[in-house]
Amino acid sequence: MQGRLWMVALATLVAHAVSATSVWADCNCAPKKCLCVNPCPPVPCQPGATQTMAGQPTPSTSPMGEVPMTDDLMQPADDLPAMPLPSTTFATSAQFASANENIGFRDATIGDFFGSTALIAGPSYGNTDINNGFNVPIAGGDRRFKIAENVSPIPVNRWFVNYNHFSQPVRNIDLSGQDVNRVTLGLEKTFLEGSSSIEVRMPLVGGLDNVQDVNGSGSQTDVEFGNMSVVFKSILLQQGNDSALSAGLTVSLPTGPDARLTNSSLGSTICYIQNQSVHLLPFVAYYRRHTDRNWSTAIAQLDFDLNGDTFSRGDGGNRFAISRYQQQNFLYLDYTLGHWFYQSQHCGHWIQRAAVIGELHYSTTINDTDLAAAGPSSGDIVTNPYNRLDVLNATAGLRFQLGQDYILTAAAVAPLKDGPDKLFDSEFAILLTKMF
Repeated sequence: MQGRLWMVALATLVAHAVSATSVWADCNCAPKKCLCVNPCPPVPCQPGATQTMAGQPTPSTSPMGEVPMTDDLMQPADDLPAMPLPSTTFATSAQFASANENIGFRDATIGDFFGSTALIAGPSYGNTDINNGFNVPIAGGDRRFKIAENVSPIPVNRWFVNYNHFSQPVRNIDLSGQDVNRVTLGLEKTFLEGSSSIEVRMPLVGGLDNVQDVNGSGSQTDVEFGNMSVVFKSILLQQGNDSALSAGLTVSLPTGPDARLTNSSLGSTICYIQNQSVHLLPFVAYYRRHTDRNWSTAIAQLDFDLNGDTFSRGDGGNRFAISRYQQQNFLYLDYTLGHWFYQSQHCGHWIQRAAVIGELHYSTTINDTDLAAAGPSSGDIVTNPYNRLDVLNATAGLRFQLGQDYILTAAAVAPLKDGPDKLFDSEFAILLTKMF
């Protein structure tokens, strides 16, 4: 009996000790109510209410809940889940998942890439110089996807809208350069208690019209539905909230419309291009928080075209394939460095944080180009006339955390190389992300 009374007294003392040194607060800086020490992390957000034993308001319930009876204390704990290790862990608890989500929400990359490399030329198109050919008009001429476009290695529940304006990245069938505007709608949802996520991206591209006329006029541009991407991502290794190594796989699907190259003067179609390429893009990504204000991200990704696109001729039931063109495979290497130079001291301020971000992006082909027939003449071809590409771009941007749930980023991208390795003149991007 004395042993049981001693255990009840000890449990009561522990409960009072915890309530005397803890804060029960609605931490406006976090997505959920939390039990935390004062000040409420992160530093800019102060708790809305605090309670201590020394003359402060007390919570309506003890942070430890009801004190268990001694019979309960004596029960075996074999069925209790194992505690995650503090040094190396998956995001397997609500505490880790919540912290991860804030990091992944704030410290995402910006991006840089435009992926149109194949050109078409030949007698049927009035131009036999393949070095000065026109771009394949599938998905507005913008066909590839990189994981480094507004992403974090950390899984997060979010939706986002990306706007990218590219200056002169494509040429139409008249060989005049055209700007491209891409709007990407995306949704990412975590699972496995926050350690993994699945993401869907749906691009709308204001670029090349999928029907190009040799005798046409004007820009021959239109708004096209692009190729959708599905991204699977999971944390492999995590060092608290300071670093994380993740890996995943992107599947890019041929959801954009097929293309058609015509000659209106003859009233005929020169060639059909069926959008069939499925791309697999495995990646690894590493996130490092150097201090409360500084972070970096490194991403390596491969891009494999599994099956290529079919070029065909003929009308109706008489259509027949003349070739299949498989796009070159790529290696992407991306590095991001960010610094939060401003943090509000009040949770009610509209702008909670502001950061400056710099990025370097390297993209290179890892196999030789195909050369395929692209029309009725033996000189009608589709290929990458430069074969090897080594693209290096730099990105600089400003990021603002608006309230607790929104991130707004504005950035500019500049090519650092000339000639074939310069895929566009410049790029401007606006990225909006909402955490849920």
